[in-house]
Amino acid sequence: MAIIKPNNNTISAITALPAGVGGKVLQVVMASNDTQLSSTNASDTLLTKAITPTATSSSILCMITLWMGADTNSNGGIKLLRDSTAIGASSNPYSSTNTFWSSDNFLTDPPGSIDQYTLLPFSWTFLDTGISTISSTTYSVATDSFTHLYYNRPSQPNAGDGNSTLTLMEIAGWQIF
Repeated sequence: MAIIKPNNNTISAITALPAGVGGKVLQVVMASNDTQLSSTNASDTLLTKAITPTATSSSILCMITLWMGADTNSNGGIKLLRDSTAIGASSNPYSSTNTFWSSDNFLTDPPGSIDQYTLLPFSWTFLDTGISTISSTTYSVATDSFTHLYYNRPSQPNAGDGNSTLTLMEIAGWQIF
């Protein structure tokens, strides 16, 4: 069998991506929580997980899935934190500067449309670029100014439950084109 030699060069094994090409997943960690919570606090931590990047050029892809219930009195938001700093804040003028998500429209719009047995999933992703560290970094999902939140359960007790997750992926050398 003949060996094909493109442009008269020999074929060799590819051992790495060319310089400047990123996007490879280097590691994945996940937190899971099925604890039910009825909260009126402004800063309850719902999920938390630490990751230690292997390179300062890496980015962290945060994937969040929350199971939440509400009643007609529910109002507030959810924030994503890197250590103690809110990141990925909403540009929505109707939410606080730290809020990634607001329940005003999701859980109670139109008013009265959510009953006490409703448990809804909410998912989002955020790519944290330019973290520039190889130290352990903790990501958390927390409440932000809630008047009432039902986490992993509807407002009616014992009417179902959820299992919320926070998945973190270290992505090598991310470039924005």
